[in-house]
Amino acid sequence: MYDYLSLGAVTKKYAAKEFPSPSKIWSTLNKREKAIFDAQMQDKNSAVYKAVIAGRMAHNTLEHDDAKKDRFQVALLETYKREIGVDIDETWAKEMGVVSTKYRYRGKFDGVGVFRGRQTVWDYKKTNKIKTPSGVKKYLKQCAAYAIAHNEMYDSKIDQIAIFNIGGKTIDEIGTRVFTYDLDGEHREEWLNDVQRYWNEAHATLPGL
Repeated sequence: MYDYLSLGAVTKKYAAKEFPSPSKIWSTLNKREKAIFDAQMQDKNSAVYKAVIAGRMAHNTLEHDDAKKDRFQVALLETYKREIGVDIDETWAKEMGVVSTKYRYRGKFDGVGVFRGRQTVWDYKKTNKIKTPSGVKKYLKQCAAYAIAHNEMYDSKIDQIAIFNIGGKTIDEIGTRVFTYDLDGEHREEWLNDVQRYWNEAHATLPGL
């Protein structure tokens, strides 16, 4: 569909080394929350640390479509395919880089393609419990960031962002929920406001925001 590049390659192509990622922007604008998170990640017995590690394992399973014979990951992948994957009409790419030279940021999306008939950027989220709409707000802004950059780079028509949430700590608990929103909504504007605030803190301004 498009000539996708890795994050490193797209960063080099657009001379975007100094551009922040969505996570960098979030941590800059939420220093207290970032400090608390970092402290919790230092404790390997903390609930946050265990949840992050479980999330990384699940993300790897979904990205590579490979559960590596782990019973929980096998069940997770089967549930994902049955309840979410069945609605993915096309997958254009996974884990590729995008850059917005207009707004000056870069990042790597989880997936992009056609979901339930609409061009979509999606993000995988493995959690201990299924999230509520308010609980995925940060991730939706991140998806909006990738969709905006993708449309800018490729002149694509992505108009939907989605969070694919897989919840549960045991095989019996595994469940899913999909959150979909129009790109031209509050999450787009909130993301662009965050970008503006980040560059304001860096003593820079962006035109057109």
